[in-house]
Amino acid sequence: MFKRLVPLCLALLLAAPPACVQAYPDGIYRGFYYDGGIEQIAIQFELRDGVFESVVYRGVKYKDGDYMIEDASDAQKATLRQYRQLADYLVGKGVEAIDDLYDPYEIVEDIDAVTSATMQSSKLISALWDGLNRRPYKLVDTTRLPEPETYADGVYRGTYMEDGGEQVAVEFAIEDQRFVRAAYRTLQYAGEDYLAQDASPALQAVASQFQALLDYLVGKPIASVSALYRPGEIAPDVDAFSGATIRAPKVISAIWDGLGRHAYRLD
Repeated sequence: MFKRLVPLCLALLLAAPPACVQAYPDGIYRGFYYDGGIEQIAIQFELRDGVFESVVYRGVKYKDGDYMIEDASDAQKATLRQYRQLADYLVGKGVEAIDDLYDPYEIVEDIDAVTSATMQSSKLISALWDGLNRRPYKLVDTTRLPEPETYADGVYRGTYMEDGGEQVAVEFAIEDQRFVRAAYRTLQYAGEDYLAQDASPALQAVASQFQALLDYLVGKPIASVSALYRPGEIAPDVDAFSGATIRAPKVISAIWDGLGRHAYRLD
């Protein structure tokens, strides 16, 4: 169903007047908060008409471990309940409700100074804005992607990290609002390095699919990043079973992360 909807979404995007485009387009987003080398918050949420339809944690961790595992301590489970109360508060509200999380005492039950819940809510706030800055991870049937902003000529770097590891890292150059070159600095998953010289033929085949996505962008305007939501029209041998359709959003996320950070170097 999703594969049939995406071409329709992009066709409607091209036909839609700018006034119809929302500040934050409909879609499924992923955001993260890292600190001390730990993925402390991983969040996934869906927006429709600027309103949170769902907010779900993919990970909640700290130095004392994983708060979402079955044998988490009572203290960890209590903290996880607080995090979920903050997430539940957002459902049905607009993006502006994120600011309410700066005052968790009005939202979360059983908060005291010892729990440092204010600091914890700030981690969620950071992860939510990270997701918004990266644009939709997945499109939905009502997605209208906005035109990109104007970016300075220069070299940009962005990453997509999940499960504590850097899965995709890209470096690209922009001139006159077009990509003039793009390359991967990191491309790995589950301990497998797709860019390693001794990578297996299977990994090399996946790497070639990823490379096709970046090669497609070179010479095209920044708005062409939206075409990567349709990897089957760009990368060779992409189908529903290869997983490439799922991996392409990681590249999109890394590119928007780089643009959101502004130029790494001015050339």
